[in-house]
Amino acid sequence: MLTFPLRFILLLKAAMLLTSTLVYGQVGGIRIFEFLEVSPTAQITALGRQQVALGYDSTRVQEVTQFLFNPALNQSELHQQISIHYTPYYADISQVSLGYSYHQEAVGTFGLALQYLNYGSLEGLDAAGLPTGNFSAQDFAVVMNYSHEMRPFRLGGNLKWVTSQISGYAATGLLADISGVFRHPTQDLTVALVFSNFGILLQDELSASIRELPTDVKIGVSVKPQFMPFRFHLTAHRLIRGYDYWVEDGNELGVGGQILRHLSFGSELLLSPNFQVRVGYNHLTRSALQLQQTAGGAGLTLGLMFRTSTFRVDFSRAALHAAGAYNQFSLSLDLNQLFFRKL
Repeated sequence: MLTFPLRFILLLKAAMLLTSTLVYGQVGGIRIFEFLEVSPTAQITALGRQQVALGYDSTRVQEVTQFLFNPALNQSELHQQISIHYTPYYADISQVSLGYSYHQEAVGTFGLALQYLNYGSLEGLDAAGLPTGNFSAQDFAVVMNYSHEMRPFRLGGNLKWVTSQISGYAATGLLADISGVFRHPTQDLTVALVFSNFGILLQDELSASIRELPTDVKIGVSVKPQFMPFRFHLTAHRLIRGYDYWVEDGNELGVGGQILRHLSFGSELLLSPNFQVRVGYNHLTRSALQLQQTAGGAGLTLGLMFRTSTFRVDFSRAALHAAGAYNQFSLSLDLNQLFFRKL
């Protein structure tokens, strides 16, 4: 019998992967390092949890760690800025990530980020249901980033050392992301292409068979109509993960249902450069985790952003299941203004 924290861990894993409940005739647990697919920032979470084409932001303080989802989003305006993100999930599960950006003229922009997901203390049970003692589980990634601008394009890459540990057993991999961003020179239009989590599995003590990496290709676009205080976002994700059968309530989905499960939608209400309201929708999350009787808001996300000249605060709330939603908090600081300001 599963313990209470373990049941919520399985729910969280399902929200990350969403494969075992979606693919006909396919068992779960075939992919490793699933935590890399969890949105690392409150901004991306609020816009549907998958957006890779974020609009141009000329205001000083921004979310540095956005390059975890698209390495080309690191840019010179982020020089000497740092972002910290905290996500308390269900039970004792929590995620922390942080990022730092440094720009060198004529060379490019560099970034360093850390991701840590802690599943708390878990109660071990044997096959008969007898306790065997508590154990812990963690996921961890160290990410090095580089991006370079060739107007109106930006190119970027991430190199990631990734490890997952459960009760003394570990899996380790070396992965990479490559991306490109096009920003229109006169309009608020951004188009992005991201190849994520390509690499090799160096060690796997967690499985008896070789498992797949969470490799993906994403295409995103964001646009702000000239005379509207809104910016709209759309990202197509999981584009290289072919599903021969998509089923829902025992019936194979039509073409429209399959397409929707590859799309994530988001919108920002730009009340001012320093205050924004966000909303997002992820159809894959909703269709996979809704109950038969009610969806409970699954797939919907909301968020706010507030900033001053030295710091920025982002907040998001994402509904995964009728059992409840989770919150995410981000704090970004401009070290130039705090410590390196010229008198």
